[in-house]
Amino acid sequence: MNTKQDCIAAINLKYKAGLSSINTSYSNINKNKNVWWLNIASSKFKAPVNLLLKIEDGVFWINLPIGFVSSIKKTFKIREDKDVVDLEINAGSNNFLCDIKSGGTGFNFNAFIKEEVFHF
Repeated sequence: MNTKQDCIAAINLKYKAGLSSINTSYSNINKNKNVWWLNIASSKFKAPVNLLLKIEDGVFWINLPIGFVSSIKKTFKIREDKDVVDLEINAGSNNFLCDIKSGGTGFNFNAFIKEEVFHF
């Protein structure tokens, strides 16, 4: 389970989830900073968005339903040059799974964990 496609296939098989490369973003922990870093097109938030956050022996599967926040632009940093939501999700023990990107609001993703998936 080392690639985005491997994780999507395994989760779909186990949970009959309907994840695809279109509705799912994937990130490894950044080597220089203990975060998962993602850029997600703002337009994708018109439908549910899935995040797969890779850890050593599995992934955190986060499901963000339509309307999970009242305003994407007021909650997260938007890179205007690319019209993407710029997320930096903390992988460390303090503020775990919180967006710590400068310009964001510290949004906590813990309530949106669908599954912690280990050892497929």
